[in-house]
Amino acid sequence: MIIDSHAHYAYERYDSEVAYLCERDGKFDVRLAGRETLLKEMRKNGIVGFLEPSIGFDAIEKQLQFVSEHHSFIWSAVGVHPTRCIHTDWDKHEKVREYAENADIIAIGETGLDYHTEEAKQKSDLQKQWFVYHIELADRLRLPLVLHIRMADLDALEILKEYRTKLHGGAVHCFSEDYQTAQEYIDLGFTLGIGAKLLWENDVGEILRDTVRRVPLESLLVETDAPFVLPPLDKALHKVYPDKKISNSSLILPALVKKIADLKGEAYGTVEDTIYRNTIRAFDLPIAEA
Repeated sequence: MIIDSHAHYAYERYDSEVAYLCERDGKFDVRLAGRETLLKEMRKNGIVGFLEPSIGFDAIEKQLQFVSEHHSFIWSAVGVHPTRCIHTDWDKHEKVREYAENADIIAIGETGLDYHTEEAKQKSDLQKQWFVYHIELADRLRLPLVLHIRMADLDALEILKEYRTKLHGGAVHCFSEDYQTAQEYIDLGFTLGIGAKLLWENDVGEILRDTVRRVPLESLLVETDAPFVLPPLDKALHKVYPDKKISNSSLILPALVKKIADLKGEAYGTVEDTIYRNTIRAFDLPIAEA
């Protein structure tokens, strides 16, 4: 049993048929289907649920409606993504609070800091304002956080340490940094969301593999960030449906579990079971541990 700790199936790309990534016979493949067919395929293949965090403010109502239609298979986090909050009127923060208080929410996020563009860096103060607000909202509701930190770990960790007493755990989504940075988040009570970057054949992938080898298995979750953050793919796969952009899916998660097992020198079943239980505990999910 595997839980995808971070995916965006309410995203507009899934409103029509998508070319989605899956794993078959130890290799990646691409299939074409709509959202509901994909969700059924995930269930058939041992994906027992996923966490759907917010991205933009204007899509939250659609997200919550989608989650409500799949009760007990999807859990929702509410927040405004760092690169979206810089284009979101501050007066909407109260509406975010209403969503978080009135819906069946298990975490606050995505939230954090993202400095990967010049515009985002120039508006870091606004990102920090939203980040602190999300931290305080999560504390008020006794909820974990879904952190999105990109090229901003120093500033993010400084804020998190300042508000240490208001933290209730959660996950650092799409983590790809070194062991020292990982340990700082772990010391603050966070787990690490490990996605397809673990399979990248570059310096980012190598640094992440070293981190995964060294941190405790109990600190790891798996995620896809579907439809984003793809693993390395054979060029031929992009020609299967040439008019479609390949979308990630939770069906690649066994490949991530296997890679973690290889790096840890552990049996696949042991790693799958541990990560499953890690995810339940990180978000206090209303399902039984394996």
